[in-house]
Amino acid sequence: MRTTEIVLILAIATVHTGCDRGPGMTSPSPVTRAAALTRFVDPDSEFVTTDVRDAQDEIVQFNTAGELVWAADGARFPGYRADGHVIAAEGACTGCYFFVRFGTHDGERRAYLTWSQPVTAERPATLLDVSVVGGSLVVRNTEVELPEAR
Repeated sequence: MRTTEIVLILAIATVHTGCDRGPGMTSPSPVTRAAALTRFVDPDSEFVTTDVRDAQDEIVQFNTAGELVWAADGARFPGYRADGHVIAAEGACTGCYFFVRFGTHDGERRAYLTWSQPVTAERPATLLDVSVVGGSLVVRNTEVELPEAR
């Protein structure tokens, strides 16, 4: 799986030219003020949430101050401006964009974090893996496909 990760990271780096920090590493934001959380609305249902899940079912949120919020401990990482579906992910790499897609897991509607590339039968949406390592945010590709999209 390491080889696959490296190949996928190199492929994304090629697609998203200008990545200058490696695959998605950012440090926490020193800002202490609270900002409103961005709401994500499923266009195919009435589902609305501030929680976006990654490949390991961990929750991240995005706020109006342009930060990714690690829900597990509230750590905030700058450089992630969300508009409700698209996230300008400057904290991950220059010119990168995430996309929030919706799926269903065990009968529950959820929002998931993916890259913004178009989805085709040959190239389904895959979830990103977000983690905090040594106080830095790390974003990795996975082969975990978006759960049943309705």
